Amino acid sequence: MRVIVVGAGFAGLAAADALARAGAEVDVLEARDRVGGRVWSVPFAEGMVERGAEFILPHDRTVIAVAGRLGLALVRKGTRYGNREPRGGEPVTRDQVAAALERIGSAPPAAGAGPLSRALAGYGLEPGVAEAIQARIEVSCGYPADDLDAAALEEGAASFGDFDTWTVDGGNDRIARELAAGLGGAVRCSAAVSSLEWRPRQVRVIGGGEEWVADAAVIAAPASVLDEIAFDPPLGPEKAAVRYGQVAKLFVALRTPAPPSEVLSVPGRFWSYTQLDADGQPRPFAAAFAGTPGALETLEVAAGPEGWLAALARLRPDLDLDLDTVMLSTWAEDPWVLGGYSARSATVPLDTEVLARPVGPLFFAGEHTAGVWHGLMEGALRSGERAAAEVLASDGR
Repeated sequence: MRVIVVGAGFAGLAAADALARAGAEVDVLEARDRVGGRVWSVPFAEGMVERGAEFILPHDRTVIAVAGRLGLALVRKGTRYGNREPRGGEPVTRDQVAAALERIGSAPPAAGAGPLSRALAGYGLEPGVAEAIQARIEVSCGYPADDLDAAALEEGAASFGDFDTWTVDGGNDRIARELAAGLGGAVRCSAAVSSLEWRPRQVRVIGGGEEWVADAAVIAAPASVLDEIAFDPPLGPEKAAVRYGQVAKLFVALRTPAPPSEVLSVPGRFWSYTQLDADGQPRPFAAAFAGTPGALETLEVAAGPEGWLAALARLRPDLDLDLDTVMLSTWAEDPWVLGGYSARSATVPLDTEVLARPVGPLFFAGEHTAGVWHGLMEGALRSGERAAAEVLASDGR
């Protein structure tokens, strides 16, 4: 059986890896000049930073298992991703936020509860506490609460709490690079797919100016850019019915390394954190992550890092920032995604069953198809493994 995989992010590579290990012939076509997609590790300030997906959480069992199978060590970050100190709004403590979340968890929003902002208002929380929770979820989702489905509150519950976090030693994109290395010459970068013709049990693809023919294809590109591919017959519009959050990251060197910390700017809709290196020592840089189009506009991210640097300095006077060594990472202008990751919109539901459903010899992967795991490295890997299993089952195996 021959399979073409469109996209060499975590989803596409997980699918290709599973197919190849099952004996299928695989070709992977990637538009970018590198593998990894929205997982991109780069050097900065004598260390490695993640321009995209960063935190490995305790529930990310697939990420942890794949890293282990590939012989990649995990580094404890020390950053308490799920327990951020709220600042800038009404005075609120971490304990107050935790108590409110426990209350919400005992009576989570019902299906069809509408947008997050309305659901939160129904709990009768103190205004400062409700705003801190809303800010945290908006930042994580990169999407405004007035159109964020209330289900995001229950999904996000797994990322609140006082737990450890990890990253791959040497960068998270080592997972992608090792998976690609295992596929040898089957991975072609700078090979954007422009057209895909499909019939029962056959696909014909033009990618990187070359023609490829196979029995099936796994489409592991974000829904936001599917219209860049001319499908024949066309896919239904439901395959692109996904809203994407907008996010950005800022990295700033530290003159004095700081121990792990995590601080949320409630009004600014961004958070800042410091972390440990592989030797358990403080890393010589701080990071910040902003979510929602409104936050990026307020921070003037499109104009460069200066506005955000000023906001960060006000939020974190405890950090000895080196404002001459800075890096800004955004995804809105990336032509192969045009955003951060899928958001659970109240008006455009994230319908996993529809998004993941095969169409003839076409199978679909990507974090947006991963249900409650959407927006995560875990979801991307799971979706790729699921799509590979569907392909193999369709071949009678």
